[in-house]
Amino acid sequence: MTMPSSTGLLRLAFDGFHQARARLGECLSAHGASTDAVAIPAAETIYWACVLDEQLTSDGGYRTVRRRAIGDAMRGARWVRNRATHALALTVEQTGGLSLPLQVSITIEPVVGRWLRADRLPPEPPKYVDAAGRTAYDKTFADRPASDPVEDIAQWFANEHGRPGSRLRAM
Repeated sequence: MTMPSSTGLLRLAFDGFHQARARLGECLSAHGASTDAVAIPAAETIYWACVLDEQLTSDGGYRTVRRRAIGDAMRGARWVRNRATHALALTVEQTGGLSLPLQVSITIEPVVGRWLRADRLPPEPPKYVDAAGRTAYDKTFADRPASDPVEDIAQWFANEHGRPGSRLRAM
């Protein structure tokens, strides 16, 4: 079996991110989707975003632009990916909807899948503490609808795809 070229593998990661992102969107728009149903494509989307980001960091131009443009979101993504994979943590929850006890004045919030705050996730093992990653996660992911940071990252990759000299542009 012939292994794909590095460009082919980069394309695989790019496609993986976008396919997982589409599945996340489908789960978020499905009426009555459980937290578990949302958590799976949310974690998968972040996994592929990190794989793609890690492959692109060999390009000095990418690193420089990323640091300014979306560094916190990618650092936060890496932090939550590590929590999801190493601690098997559920990183999103469904909020809103109808809750009990009912009060006289009822407001029904839409059901939204949101990223949990870092203090609600299992802590890192002491030798792997990443305080900056945790802070970046809380700043760019925590309490936001599950799709928002994913869309920020998707926009970043779209911009990177158009940057002259980008490895994504060569795919």
